[in-house]
Amino acid sequence: MSKLFVDDIVEKTSNHGVVIPGHVVNVTRVQNTGIDTTLASATYTNFFTFDLTATAGNIVYVSSSVPTRGGGTGYQLAALRILAGGTGVWGSGYNGDNNSSASEEPLTDIPVAGSWIWTGSGSNTQTISVQGYTYNGNNKYFGDNNQLAATTTPVFTFMEIAQ
Repeated sequence: MSKLFVDDIVEKTSNHGVVIPGHVVNVTRVQNTGIDTTLASATYTNFFTFDLTATAGNIVYVSSSVPTRGGGTGYQLAALRILAGGTGVWGSGYNGDNNSSASEEPLTDIPVAGSWIWTGSGSNTQTISVQGYTYNGNNKYFGDNNQLAATTTPVFTFMEIAQ
């Protein structure tokens, strides 16, 4: 077996970097302390948008956990989805609980983990939209993580993986 010892890797063309397929080339941490949204509709609604830059053809992996709280009786279900440049790239299943009384407010964290291939040409910026909706019109509070309505802010981590 051979060993290769390298002190420096020099890019061929200035400002183009060195990309090794399968390796993380960028990590972006996005946190919005203003997520304290109440939804009561079975229609997807934006509650968080931001711009993200990546290179076309690379994989973008997202990870997060979004705290929610229910209000009312019956099924307290919510779903999330993520759009990149207006196109759906990730979606959750329903998450939540079934309340027997209005005094119960189940706490749920919706896990977010998924990946997609970045579109466009070269390095480009797209608007990322995080959307949510509730099942059967019951209030669902996004960002609230206890019955006193203290906000726990979800943090989204995006990793760009070279291809």
